[in-house]
Order: sequence, then C-alpha cells, then structure tokens
Amino acid sequence: MRISQLTEAKIGILGMGAEGRSVLAALRRWGNTGTVNALSDGRSDVEAPGLRWRIGQNQKQGLDEIEVLIRSPGFPPHHPTLRAARDRGMPITSATDLFVHAVRSAGLPLIGITGSKGKSTTATLTTRILDAAGVDSVLVGNIGVPALDHLDDILARRLVSVFEMSSYQCHGLTLGPSIGVLLDLFPEHMDWHGGVEAYYAAKLNLAATQRAGDVLLYNRFWDSPPGPADHRALNHVDDLHFADGWFRHGSEKLCRDAGMLLRGEHQRRNALSAYAAAALLGAKPADLTAAITGFSGLPHRTQDLGIFGGVRWFDDAISTAPQAAAAAISALEGEVTTLIAGGMNRGYDFTPLAAAIKGSSVRTVLLMPDSGARLAALLADSDRHVEEVPDLDTAVARAAALTPTGRACLFSPASPSYNQFRSFRERGERFLELISRLPTV
Repeated sequence: MRISQLTEAKIGILGMGAEGRSVLAALRRWGNTGTVNALSDGRSDVEAPGLRWRIGQNQKQGLDEIEVLIRSPGFPPHHPTLRAARDRGMPITSATDLFVHAVRSAGLPLIGITGSKGKSTTATLTTRILDAAGVDSVLVGNIGVPALDHLDDILARRLVSVFEMSSYQCHGLTLGPSIGVLLDLFPEHMDWHGGVEAYYAAKLNLAATQRAGDVLLYNRFWDSPPGPADHRALNHVDDLHFADGWFRHGSEKLCRDAGMLLRGEHQRRNALSAYAAAALLGAKPADLTAAITGFSGLPHRTQDLGIFGGVRWFDDAISTAPQAAAAAISALEGEVTTLIAGGMNRGYDFTPLAAAIKGSSVRTVLLMPDSGARLAALLADSDRHVEEVPDLDTAVARAAALTPTGRACLFSPASPSYNQFRSFRERGERFLELISRLPTV
C-alpha cells in the first residue's frame, strides 16, 4: 500500500507502542487530518488530537469506523481484531510495508536484514562499512528506530536505508528490499506465528516479495530460498567466506580479522554478510577493516562487562534460543567456566546447547525457571555442577561464589525473558546491576 492512499482514508492503528505512535505522527505529516482509531487490548498514556481509543471489546466498533488497518508488529496473525478485519476484506498494512514501498518507489537502495540471531550486529556493521565507504545511510527497524520517523529525511537526502527486520515485520510484507540479507534461521517465536514452519515462512517472505533485479544474500540455510531475486550464497569457498583469519573471495584474501573485537565464528559470518551487502553499493575490503576495528559490539550481545569480584562477566541477555547460547559458549571457549541460563519455556529443544556445554570449558551451570529444568535434565549424566536457582539474583550470587578467580561467567539465557522480565534489555540491565554490586578487585 502506498502513502498516497492514506491521506484521505479512515485509519485504524492496531497497537500504540513506539511503532504505532510513529505511524500516527507520519499520518499527520502526510496530511491525514481525520479521526484515527487506536485499537488495543489495553490503553496506554498516548493522547493526541483526533485520536480515538477503542479498547478490548470496543475494537470491533473501531473496525466499523475505519477503511484501512495499520497493524503494529507485536500483534500476531491470529489476533481477533486482525481476523475480524480479514473477514471483512479490509486492507491491512504495516509501517514496514509502507516504508518499503515509499523508499523503493523513490528508487533508493534498501538493505533488509533478517534472521534468528545476529540481525542487529549485522545491520550495525553494514552501516559502519557504508560510512567507511563514504555512503550515507540510516539504520532503522527492529533495532529500535521506527522507520517512518526517518522516511522524510531519507527521501529528501537520497539516503541508503539499512532495515533490521524481525519476523513480525517480515510477516505481511508485499514488497521486499532491493538487497535482502537472510542470516541463519532456527526455531523462535513459534507462539506468535503458530508454529515453526509459519515462523520460517515469515522470515522467507523478505525474499519471496523481492523483485527481479534485486539481490538476496543468504548464509546457506536454504538450498533455494524463494523469490525472483538474484540469489547469492555466502560462506562458500568459491565465493565470499571467512577462513584461517581472513575474509576471502574465493582464493583472494580481502582483509584480516586481526583488529576485530567481536568474538566467535558467528560474528565473522555476520561481518561477511554486512560486507557483502555494502559491497553491492561500492564498499571495498578496506572499508570492512575500518568497520570491524574498534567495534566491540552492541549491549547485551556477548558483552564483556569487566571484572567484578575477581570474575569476568559476559552479558548475552539477548540470547533467547539454545543455538544462540551455544554460539556464545563457542565464542568464549577456554574462558568461561560458569553459565547462567534459563527463562520463559517455549518448548525449545535444548539438546544442541547441552552438547555444546559438554564439549566446552563450562564446569558450573546455573539454571533459572522455567526452561532451566529442561536443560538440567539433559545435563544430569554430565560431570558438570548443575544447580537450579529461583531467579537471576540468586544465580549471580552463586556464580560469584562458584566461579574460580580469574575465570569468566557467561549469562546467556537461551530462552525469552517474559516469565520474569519485560524484555531482554531489562534482564540485561538487571544482570549489570547485580554484578556491579560485587567488589571490583
């Protein structure tokens, strides 16, 4: 759907979080002066001229008064209001789809990045590489910057858009990015999507909605991703890949990783994906070197918090799946002897994480509810010291007592946060608060 179709339409916004508020502001900038119905399961403190709230059961009445529904990404496809709107044949769009159509209609490059983990780091590295290459870009999307807030500036200054896209944002796309980046996928958010296949389908919708002449870069997760774009597999010895300390193109050495502060092979794959996208817009190997040098990563992503109580602490609070925690353990192999994990139980298979622990330097495993019990059962036959603890406060206290001086503790929950925290950021901040109370020497 195009912005021009919304200036005179009767609009409803499903959800008034950051993205919903961004949509409302954009509608007013575009000249829509009519009443906007805010449909939501609960009321927030957002008030604005011409905004009418329709809460709970009153959402149906709101549908009676609108012509187009703009959904926020947090509302799953099976939400009753979305089902009711579909049953009516009502047009449903999103801020993501509106942004993509506007940018692509203007003929501007749009790099869309999705995957189960690594999206934020890859998107950030992409902008750093473009910056080193002298290409002006803006980072928007799931990283926390509502895309529509920057649309006017992007169009006016002809900027490159780097869009981190969650599965929620990919779902419902009708037009994909001109350059798509598909990172590795593994099961997540199955409750929102209704199953693992639906989750994968949402991610792959980024590729399925691209146009002929677009490019899709992918990390060999799928042998043949959908869509009409030019598909280019990364991490192949005949093309772009990383091996033996070098980023390479076939047999050609592009640049070393010597100055790279990010830890682990998965971070090299992320950097390679970022470079592959930026290279399509003119970036060179020297720009990759400039981007990775001195970049220590984003908060809560295997972040080195320093030494407290004689122990080095790593915050990987963003880890919401077993594969993410396994990657963090691998990245810190030889340093970490204590792991803190566990959180909301989404029924994930913890077998890969258990295997990673058994083959690692981890000797103490502290496990929180609810998913911690599942991992504890898989480690029952190991020689690791495994404790189930009630909460993060207790886990940190036990880790401080059990981790040998000079060694490290990794907080990588391998599960969502919602049984005890509102977000991975909140639990990461709590972790930092707890270890900051420990002595620094």
